[in-house]
Amino acid sequence: MKSKNSLSPAAVVDRALAIVDAEGLDALTVRKVADAFGVTPMALYWHFANKEALLAAVGDAVVSQIRVPDEDLPLEDYLRDAMTSLVDSMRAHPSAAPLVAQQIMQAETGRDLTERFLDKLALAGFDIDRSASMAHYAMQIAMTLVSREPGAELAVKPEDRQAVLDHKRATLASLPEDRYPRLRAAADAMIECDNSDEYYADGIAIFVAGVMADARALAQA
Repeated sequence: MKSKNSLSPAAVVDRALAIVDAEGLDALTVRKVADAFGVTPMALYWHFANKEALLAAVGDAVVSQIRVPDEDLPLEDYLRDAMTSLVDSMRAHPSAAPLVAQQIMQAETGRDLTERFLDKLALAGFDIDRSASMAHYAMQIAMTLVSREPGAELAVKPEDRQAVLDHKRATLASLPEDRYPRLRAAADAMIECDNSDEYYADGIAIFVAGVMADARALAQA
């Protein structure tokens, strides 16, 4: 157990993030973090006014791990790198993904990424409203890819995950084969992801392809 002398904002955030990683976002409480340091919850309030402030700091810590791509990259490469960086930061801490969406505009790294993202779209001919929508879509797609990765089952306890997956398989296997042959054949692939890297790369590629199709249409207009 850590000592009271080791209590610092950075240490508190690290411990809070470890709890979120291991047990999920809903499991994070000020008391649980305080217990890890062997102090009372009041000791944490010297650094964070409430749980909401602690959650914001955890989100900032994840956002700070985002790598801002080279701004000289062409649009397609920049979009791919930006999305990959955003997804990678969430993949490292999937249960904290909702906090990234909340805090990305509060952290310098997140603002820089978004500013350059919007600038690239503006230079490609997108107006402000369309560019803002694309940035919003990028965040939502990244969050969905991470939080809904087949087999991850982030909403259930790790020890219950296999039972949930087995139940889903049994449900699909029980469907009439004459009516749902494709669904039954795809059951394993839909329930669990055999190749996570390919899953994320495909999701990012679909988003980038959609933006580039719009960019080409604007250039031809």
